[in-house]
Amino acid sequence: MNVGLVGRRFVDRVKKFWLTDGIAITEYGMLIALVALALIAVLTIFGGGITTWFAAKTGQVTTV
Repeated sequence: MNVGLVGRRFVDRVKKFWLTDGIAITEYGMLIALVALALIAVLTIFGGGITTWFAAKTGQVTTV
């Protein structure tokens, strides 16, 4: 098989993937980023309360 032909097929497949599936990948990436930002915001806002709640539950479990 000709190396040029293999290279052309590879480039064609990458172009096809980018044009058809690239949009979905971008959307998934944006969704993951949004979920990560929401998680960071929740932990920043409620972090102290969550820590206190877990500490209380740990105390209950260890004293039983």
